[in-house]
Amino acid sequence: MSGSEVIERPDTEAPIEGKEPIVRFEKISKSFGELDVLKEVDLDLYPGERVAIIGPSGSGKTTMARLLMTLEEPTDGYIEVDGRQLWHKEVNGELVKANEKHLHEVRGDIGMVFQHFHLFPHMTVLKNLMEAPIKVKGQTKAKAREEALAMLEKVGMVDFADQYPARLSGGQQQRVAIARALVMHPKVMLFDEPTSALDPETVGEVLEVIKEIAKDREMAMMLITHEMSFARDIADRIAFFDEGKIQEQGPPAKLLNNPETERLGEFLNRFGIDGNHG
Repeated sequence: MSGSEVIERPDTEAPIEGKEPIVRFEKISKSFGELDVLKEVDLDLYPGERVAIIGPSGSGKTTMARLLMTLEEPTDGYIEVDGRQLWHKEVNGELVKANEKHLHEVRGDIGMVFQHFHLFPHMTVLKNLMEAPIKVKGQTKAKAREEALAMLEKVGMVDFADQYPARLSGGQQQRVAIARALVMHPKVMLFDEPTSALDPETVGEVLEVIKEIAKDREMAMMLITHEMSFARDIADRIAFFDEGKIQEQGPPAKLLNNPETERLGEFLNRFGIDGNHG
C-alpha cells in the first residue's frame, strides 16, 4: 500500500492496519483569555505516519504541537501518547490532573524541532547532542558521544562537532537541532515550521534532511509547515486548520488537488496551487 492508500478514511475511529494511534487528541480546546485558539479538535497520529498540518497564521497549528510538548496546557479535552494520558493520570478509577513527574515520563517519547533551533550557545555541537542522553537517559559519556556523532553524520554535520552554534549558518543550526532531537529516539517527532527562520538558500538542505529521516517508518512525524510541495512529498495525510478547527483532512493528492471546502481552495491559491474545488 502507498501512504495515501493507507490513510483512506482519516476521520474513522478504526485503527490503521490494525494499529492503535501513537498520539490521540480528543476534543482538545485551548483558550488564551477570550481568544479560543483550538475548538474541540480530534486528531489521531498513527505509528510511522507522517501528518502535515497546514493553515493560516493563528489557526491553532503551533498550539497543537505546544500542547503535545507540554509547553501549553489544554483548556479542555484529553491527549494520549502511546496509550497513556498525557495531561491526566488515573487515580482510583478517575482521571485527575497529572503531576510534573507524569508529564515528564510521557513526553519522553516526543521530540520537537522548533523554528528557532534553541541550541545551547555555550556548548559545542557535540555537547548539545550529548547533554540530554546523559542527564535524562543516564547514558555514559562514551555511549552518548558515539550516538551523537552517528546522528551528526546522518544530518551531514559531523565535521562541525567541535564548533559552537554561533559559527554555524541557520540551516546548519537547524540540522544540529534535528540531530539533537533524534538522539533521544522519540516515538513521535514534531516539526514546527522548521524552515521559517531560514534564509531561502538553506531551506532546501533542511527539507532534504527531514525527507531522509522520514524514510524511517519506526517514528511518527507531525509537521507544521507552509511548504506545500514539501507537505505533498512527505505526508501520508494533510490536515488543514482554520479558526481553531480541522476544516479538512486527507491524502495529499486529494486535499491539494481537489479541496472540498472553499476556504481551503482560497488558502491554496495563495501558494499558487489551483485546486479544483469540488
